[in-house]
Amino acid sequence: MKITLLLTTLALGFAHAQNTNQQNNQNQQQRLDAIEEKLKEMETEGIKRFWQCNIKGNELMIAVDRIAAISKTQYVLDGGLIVDEVVIESTGGQALNRIYCVRPVTDTMGTNTAKKIVDRVREVATDRSGRLGSNLHEMVEKNYPLTTHARTVELRVMEPQDLDVLYASVKNTWITGKGRVFTIK
Repeated sequence: MKITLLLTTLALGFAHAQNTNQQNNQNQQQRLDAIEEKLKEMETEGIKRFWQCNIKGNELMIAVDRIAAISKTQYVLDGGLIVDEVVIESTGGQALNRIYCVRPVTDTMGTNTAKKIVDRVREVATDRSGRLGSNLHEMVEKNYPLTTHARTVELRVMEPQDLDVLYASVKNTWITGKGRVFTIK
């Protein structure tokens, strides 16, 4: 009796684990499909041997054969901000290329008072900067002289999903060697 109960429990546990793995695989495939679809919208053929990135009027251009490493990471900055970041390192260059998305930790939380306050502040900042003719909340923030002289090229995107697509673009370009232009309007 005990052996039968043990075997039944193990079989149920295995079936549950298998269902969870299948669900995770489906979710991952849906995410990859969404990235691929968005990549078709945001990427075009470019100059041979170069990857060009245009983000809201800012531009970065890198020779494909000079790309030494690429990475995509996420971290918490000073306990209050989540940073999603793509770093493109190139040989022979004097600058490290960083493209990032910064959002408050509250963006990852469910609907609550703190998230509503942050959303309202963001809405007011967007409205005010729009009336002034600039998008200050979308600009890279630097600290003179530390970050302005750090030999780092920085670009900022507003949506983490755009960063996933950007990473796919530079990765595909590096692997294939074909020039591409990636654009976020």
